[in-house]
Amino acid sequence: MSLLPDLNANEDETSYYADKTWVQCESPRCLKWRLVPKGDEAVAELDHGKSWHCHMNPDPLFSHCSIPQGPFPKNSQLKEHGLKVVYSLLPVGSLVLVKACNWPWWPAILSPDPNVEEYVRLDSEGYVEHYHVEFLGKPHTRYWAATKHVELYDTSFTKPKCRNLRGAMRKSYEVAMEEVAKVMEMGCEERLQISHFQPQELLSQAQRLMHAIERMLRQCSNQQDNQSKRDQMIRMWDDSIEEDGDTLIIEGFRFDSAACLEDLMTAGTKK
Repeated sequence: MSLLPDLNANEDETSYYADKTWVQCESPRCLKWRLVPKGDEAVAELDHGKSWHCHMNPDPLFSHCSIPQGPFPKNSQLKEHGLKVVYSLLPVGSLVLVKACNWPWWPAILSPDPNVEEYVRLDSEGYVEHYHVEFLGKPHTRYWAATKHVELYDTSFTKPKCRNLRGAMRKSYEVAMEEVAKVMEMGCEERLQISHFQPQELLSQAQRLMHAIERMLRQCSNQQDNQSKRDQMIRMWDDSIEEDGDTLIIEGFRFDSAACLEDLMTAGTKK
């Protein structure tokens, strides 16, 4: 995470944070951020392809994982000094905690949105703005969360008392924490494989729906064809019938009215 200064801001006001770099300890049981001066050799020699841990911090006050994270300025303070927070890109499949609305911090997995197959949204400057997450629990749900409301899951996370959760929501939270225990040791790829919102599954559902619609359209078309044939036969039948007083002439045969069946059977003569 970096603090980027506004070029129009007063240099004296921004120098304290702008001349330092926040580096995160990569120990799964720590994940704390440490503020290191940019001019320090430890920062100059940072290799982004290698892990970094608290003991590598040249500041002895914050060089051990057991030491609490240092104070971090509020967003309002940053804006006053022309600074903003730029968040690092977390890998897809990461186990995270997400704060959504009035719900407690909830465990989730960073996963692609099945509709667009992307898991991040970037701002106009190309920095991460939102993550697509799949909440654990029963049932799994998905959500686009602002970056500032997404944190890597920390093993030191203590389950809140959740007094505001009742019934099904409380049960869902308990299931979510049980799932955390199962996926904690998995890699990102493994977590994605058990995701409930798979893009290929969504495509399969869409294909099945399209096939069902095609069958319905064919059935309607066949019904319309059959109705057209019936209407055509009725029109042909109507065209073949003529009336001459009490006599019907059908296909050239005359049928006179009769008092009984025997008279009717003998009444037809060729026109």
